[in-house]
Amino acid sequence: MKTALIKWLLALVALLGVAAQLISPLGDALERQHFLGGSFGAVVAFILFDAISGGADREVSGVEVFDTLRELSGPAEEAFEARHVRIDFAGFTMETFYGTIRDPLLEVADGSLSPKRITLRIIVAHLNSPMNLPGELASLRPGRDVAVFTDSAVNRERMRNDYTLKYWEDLRTLLDRAQRRNPKLVITCEVRESPHGPQSKLYIFDEDRAVYTTYGIRKSRFERNGRECDILDAEGLGIRHGEARYLSWSRRSRTKTTRQIANYHMEWFQNLWDVLEDVKPAVPVIPNPVWEPSA
Repeated sequence: MKTALIKWLLALVALLGVAAQLISPLGDALERQHFLGGSFGAVVAFILFDAISGGADREVSGVEVFDTLRELSGPAEEAFEARHVRIDFAGFTMETFYGTIRDPLLEVADGSLSPKRITLRIIVAHLNSPMNLPGELASLRPGRDVAVFTDSAVNRERMRNDYTLKYWEDLRTLLDRAQRRNPKLVITCEVRESPHGPQSKLYIFDEDRAVYTTYGIRKSRFERNGRECDILDAEGLGIRHGEARYLSWSRRSRTKTTRQIANYHMEWFQNLWDVLEDVKPAVPVIPNPVWEPSA
């Protein structure tokens, strides 16, 4: 509304400036009133009008860019302010998912936030099957810098125990605390394992905002049982591509394309979730994938 009003005012100033140059009596009258400074006023008005009407960059409605993981705490907090909290996640080990919702869940557990219902749907990679990423790096030839990547059973064991199972147990503990605080709180939380490798991760907040990022890739090293292992790692925290780390689109955008992109990611997640309802790993990493209150 303000931008439209400014456009009309500047258009009027520009029109008066041009008219003052073409119609001498009008120009003389305006100069006597100190309303316009002749041609200088007209030029300034045209420049300002052009800048506001389209010369400057504009933000697209419903599109956001987050350049740090910490910035995702904003959408997470907003989601937990709703009566029914709905968050979907598809990623690798749920480490970043847990880090994103930990603080608002703690606020529920201490009574600072009081939703009536929490629904969490989580998809993680299945780590009991061979995969090349993360994978072990081995020298192609002695004395050469070129390496080959292969499956690393040792690294998959590390990822299972130190990440997937750890953060699942941490999440279960927080949900227990939240329900002990409010026994009437209805909590639905389930994890499903997917054959997808770590290529990207997706958050969906309150069936409205889709937040997407891709995993980076880097060489890394860790020690396990006294043995050093060189791996090709999937980097989900540190690597920022350009000035962005996470891209977000909202279904409430005034822009059709933005709404379509948000819908695309949400329908992609729903399709995968539905498929994984009837397609399970032979040996699951998480034997108890549905949260239930502790006895």
